[in-house]
Amino acid sequence: MPVFEFRCKKCQAITEILCWGAGLAQHGVTCGQCGSKATVKVISRVSFKVAKPAKYGEEFLHKARPFLRRQKETAEYFAEGKGSEDSRTFELAEQIGDRVDRMLATRVPSRKLK
Repeated sequence: MPVFEFRCKKCQAITEILCWGAGLAQHGVTCGQCGSKATVKVISRVSFKVAKPAKYGEEFLHKARPFLRRQKETAEYFAEGKGSEDSRTFELAEQIGDRVDRMLATRVPSRKLK
């Protein structure tokens, strides 16, 4: 679902519209600030983030959530209420995975290829 931006010709305010199809963008949009129908579609800035792949799959995270909620060390993180449970589970799993990776890197000798 694309988000389109429209600039009001009257007050110059930008109104964002979530469009289910291209039809709404073609029929015009009412300005969210002054209510004018004199709007024009503008080219939006593009933003993207290159993310590293997740350490754990969604199925694993879904199964791990009850365990993480019961643990004394991680239960407080869930009780804080910041973000969705999915995002909190993902963040905790990534932190745990990073710690495991660091521990393995320091304690398991690396194999050298011949």
